[in-house]
Amino acid sequence: MTHPLLKGFEKFRAENYESGSSLMPILTEIGQYPDYFVISCIDSRSDPGTIFRPDPGTFLAHKAMGAIVRPYKKGTALAAALQFAIEHNEIKEIIVLGHTGCGAIKALVEKIDDDEILSFVEVAKAGLEKAKRNCDAIMCTHDELLRHTEEQIVLESGQNLRTYPSVVKAQEGGKVAIRLWLFDMGAGKVLEYCAESKEFTPLS
Repeated sequence: MTHPLLKGFEKFRAENYESGSSLMPILTEIGQYPDYFVISCIDSRSDPGTIFRPDPGTFLAHKAMGAIVRPYKKGTALAAALQFAIEHNEIKEIIVLGHTGCGAIKALVEKIDDDEILSFVEVAKAGLEKAKRNCDAIMCTHDELLRHTEEQIVLESGQNLRTYPSVVKAQEGGKVAIRLWLFDMGAGKVLEYCAESKEFTPLS
């Protein structure tokens, strides 16, 4: 019996090895030149390789629960990946891609009874507290609190990115932009944070 994942691989092979473009053999020969570094959640429904349908070689990727970026610490997987992406691949944009209906954010808000998960997501509790303050002013429902928290965690992750030396250096040189996106799974839209309006608005 064919493994379910191999059915998708056969489509990938047909499109990128056996079609007129034969993109993968070219990339194998010349190397990769991605423009983007995408930090996304581990959620299977919001995988950037699925929702953006990119050509191979388009972006480098890092996954973490809730797309949470912790403050810089030397030797972590993300610190090394960003160093590689910026210094050796010269990426142009870092995209933090959160999403609605996020289980990691729900675990944070509802304090999941799982020490392993909670110990990771609790690093984002500053975002939760800000969401709570915003919600207290407008009397949010629980679902609205979750949505506000999802947005705040994306913003907090963007702030934490600026503690990474490789990112600081690249931004000072005007080489890398940080973009803060939220995939609205229910509406089928990608929203971007606008610093001027201080809102997440749909991308065209």
